[in-house]
Amino acid sequence: MTLANKLDKLKTMLKSYESVAIGFSGGTDSTLLLYLLSELQIPTVAFTFHSYIYPDSELELSINTAKKFNIKHIIFHIDPLKSIHNIKNNPDNRCYICKKYLFTNISNQAKNMGLKVIIDGSNYDDLQDYRPGKIALKELGILSPLELAQFTKNDVRNILKETNIQQHNKPSFACYFSRFPYNTKISKKDFQRISKGEEFIHNLGLTSVRLRHHNNIARIEANNHDILTCINNTNIKNKIDKYLKEIGYTYVCIELSEYKTGSMNKTIK
Repeated sequence: MTLANKLDKLKTMLKSYESVAIGFSGGTDSTLLLYLLSELQIPTVAFTFHSYIYPDSELELSINTAKKFNIKHIIFHIDPLKSIHNIKNNPDNRCYICKKYLFTNISNQAKNMGLKVIIDGSNYDDLQDYRPGKIALKELGILSPLELAQFTKNDVRNILKETNIQQHNKPSFACYFSRFPYNTKISKKDFQRISKGEEFIHNLGLTSVRLRHHNNIARIEANNHDILTCINNTNIKNKIDKYLKEIGYTYVCIELSEYKTGSMNKTIK
């Protein structure tokens, strides 16, 4: 199926929705859906959850994007360690627990507002990874139009680029829970350490980096270009090493395999 055919299929699907509630992160996938819903003039409300498991820049981007597309935007500020049962232990079905909590709240709000369809931004590539959150979406009757129209991540980026939407080159971002091994207890202080570390590294120009937390070890994942920069640029290497040790890590290492989303899923049997 060509990209044009996929886009036609996606638009036809969205046109069939009387009104929409969308879980909106501000990332590439949900941004494409928000853009199309706006263009097609489908009554839409975007719902965004924000807490310390995301950088504030993600919230700012979602707010600006919703304003740009003239979409009503509702923001939930939550404390996941207090609000979501057992999430602090980072169980291997964490995404299921989290999605169930988030979209149950969206469903309740959507029902009160008379919104007929609830959607999320899952794409076709997500079917290839461990995604327990998909079970929660299915249980709640949440639709994933990009997945149904067979839109891959590259398809999404290509359409955003054609329409001059800035998120076309935005690096993928998963919440900070994904920086920790499964079945390990996590504190707010741990999240703050990850947030500070990643922000520091990103500000050095290494935008693809993920900082994985293994007790007193900081393991850096990045694309090949940024891996070489970490290794060969003595100034940057020393800055990263010094800062990560200042915020509490004893050892700092680089993962030699190129960064891929969901790398912590390798530990699941």
